[in-house]
Amino acid sequence: MSFGTLQDIRNLIDAKIEESLTLEYKEKLDNREVAKDISAFANTDGGAIIYGVIAKDRRPVTISWIPDAGVEEKIHNVIMTAIHPEIKGVGVNRLANPSNDSEAVFVIRIPKSPEAPHMAADNRYYGRRGSVSAPMDNFEVKGAMFGSGCREALRFEISQNLELARRTHEMIERIYVLSPEQRKPVALIPFHTDAWNAVVASGLLYSLAEGIHRPLIEAYGLVHEINSLIEWLKVAEPPIVHTPAEPSSAKHGTYLPAIIKDKLPHLSNLLGEIAKLL
Repeated sequence: MSFGTLQDIRNLIDAKIEESLTLEYKEKLDNREVAKDISAFANTDGGAIIYGVIAKDRRPVTISWIPDAGVEEKIHNVIMTAIHPEIKGVGVNRLANPSNDSEAVFVIRIPKSPEAPHMAADNRYYGRRGSVSAPMDNFEVKGAMFGSGCREALRFEISQNLELARRTHEMIERIYVLSPEQRKPVALIPFHTDAWNAVVASGLLYSLAEGIHRPLIEAYGLVHEINSLIEWLKVAEPPIVHTPAEPSSAKHGTYLPAIIKDKLPHLSNLLGEIAKLL
């Protein structure tokens, strides 16, 4: 959505575009609220604050010109001194009143910050709740602090595990076609779980994208099973398990790598699904 001209602002008013998670109208510039509002947007999904528009029931009604007495400088000063750490990439656009150049509407564009959370001058963290800025609770602050890093680490781990699943499957297939007498002992690399363990330990699992929780839990449950079988391979001699896991083989036992091989396609599908959602 563009807010580069006065006509854009008038279009918002005419269309009655209501406030949202990423858009807010302010009639006046309240110095005590600027740091709170800007940091809230940066801590959530970014967006725009338009100073100089009267809103009723969250919908814009009319322009309310703001006297331009160093407003841009004040806003930049707040960004640099009243928000910690400083938010990078904030844009301030002055849209002057064509009938009186000493007053204007001010549009502040705030990016979603990769360095969130940002603390306001009152030593509190704020985020967007619907169309309002409100203090963040402990879980939200923790999620903002660690969520980005955890997601990146998990994304990398998923890609590593996808490649490991492919190579493991290929290796077992080359061995499994041989007769039992020809098969050499096999050592498999366990799947990576450090990032997953960090996400679970931090309590950030449900701060991840919607719909990702089920496949993640299922995938890493499968990883745990496979890693347990890989550990068992180190001590099993011969590498078979005497269980009814495969009824037709129960009498003679089941070749452990074969069990792992059968689980790998499902694991790869789950990891691929997760990679698209992260």
